[in-house]
Amino acid sequence: MKYLNYDFIAPSHLHYLKSYRYKGTDQSLLYNHILSPLADFCLRFVPMNVAPNVLTLMGLACIILPHILYFFVMGDNFAGFIPNWLLWLTALLHMLYMNFDNLDGKQARRTKNSSPLGMILDHNFDSMIILLQGTSMTTAMQFGNTIFSVILYIIPSVPFYIIAHEEYYTHEMNLPVINAASEGTISVAVVFAATAYYGCDMWVQKLPWFFNYQINQFVMLMFITSLIIIMPAVFLKIKKFTSITSLLKQLRYFFLFNIVILYSIIFSQSNVIQNHVRAYMYTVGFTMSKAVGVVALNHVSNQKLPEYQNSIYIYVIIFLNTISGQILGQTIINEGFLIQFAATASFLIHIHFLYNVARQISEALNIKIFQINSINK
Repeated sequence: MKYLNYDFIAPSHLHYLKSYRYKGTDQSLLYNHILSPLADFCLRFVPMNVAPNVLTLMGLACIILPHILYFFVMGDNFAGFIPNWLLWLTALLHMLYMNFDNLDGKQARRTKNSSPLGMILDHNFDSMIILLQGTSMTTAMQFGNTIFSVILYIIPSVPFYIIAHEEYYTHEMNLPVINAASEGTISVAVVFAATAYYGCDMWVQKLPWFFNYQINQFVMLMFITSLIIIMPAVFLKIKKFTSITSLLKQLRYFFLFNIVILYSIIFSQSNVIQNHVRAYMYTVGFTMSKAVGVVALNHVSNQKLPEYQNSIYIYVIIFLNTISGQILGQTIINEGFLIQFAATASFLIHIHFLYNVARQISEALNIKIFQINSINK
């Protein structure tokens, strides 16, 4: 395994890990009056020897399970009839994930096992959940094997990535009264429950009072509108610590790989997304998850953010291949093969990142990842 080792934190910055303390607040009424009290109640039944990272992993498992079930039930069809039991199960497991997501931090404080590694894993797993649950959600909403399935994933990834930068620059995460972590996450469970109750056909019904848009198209438009409304406040917070120009420079990589993916879909010579929408979502999703992890890692270690990451070469190849198809009428590399390769590479790069972050931080702090290091009653 030593040949896979790579230190993402410079030796001169390892000492910052020992002094790191997470700072943040959640002003959501839903969180403070329902979700947090529920987590406090459930915490009574969590043994003191259960590590916080175990709870974080259990939350991720609640999303991975329905994701796998969707694959076996639906295959690579992102539209069509979905059994009610699967929709209700997804809604229930999503609520359980939310509870685990609140429990891990409470358990960390209760056992005094908070660590920068726990924060990185929590943020990184949450970003993965946007991808994994996004594939299920776009199927429930009947977007099908189209570019809209990818766009539905990209919409929530934008604020998630930018808010990660807010935490990097401000050194704290303060969530407003209505936020994506609480109300936004609950809305995902509502989507699955509503689909189970009203049926999948609900999403393709047209709204005569809104330009004959389908309900799923109208909801996507509302998502985009809410994004436009909330983002200026985040930029204003960050502006107090760095210039908007500097921030946009740091966001170039994120916008670049999303634009390349959308460009390659729009100008595909073989309409490759029809058979490989999952590969497109995996490619951009795991790239985003690693990018979020890199921001969190550099936050806890007080390092400068890189302008780009090595995954950019994957997108350069995808872009040039798409251009070749526009010029020659046929791409140099088979588009289906290339996007499947890109998806596999993005996944492995992300796993490599998680492995090395966990290894380096656990060694630097002399802590165990999935075990309690010390219990303080």
